[in-house]
Amino acid sequence: MDFLKLAKERYSCRYFSEKEIEQEKIDKILEAARLAPTGKNSQSQRILVLTDKEKLAKLSECTPYGWNAPLVFLICYDKNESWKRHFDHFDGGTQDICIVTTHMMLEITDLGLG
Repeated sequence: MDFLKLAKERYSCRYFSEKEIEQEKIDKILEAARLAPTGKNSQSQRILVLTDKEKLAKLSECTPYGWNAPLVFLICYDKNESWKRHFDHFDGGTQDICIVTTHMMLEITDLGLG
């Protein structure tokens, strides 16, 4: 897909079908995350793939932003592995997972999973 077309078609989805996502598509999304640039290539992101109804129910107790999706990617980072700026110890982990998440969202759009 043309990048500008992809960028224009991406949107924040709030309603989801109950259709199960194929493992092949999940793997492509995770590969897009792996390929995302991170500070000094630290790759400190950690991505939990939640599909179990019990785990999704527990997650919905913590946040109202699950929208009954059949699959949730919980994206975080390891503070012990993220890049730190040497002169003030600024932690680049938050920026890294923002970039990782953007790569994932673009791949999700490219796969037609809006």
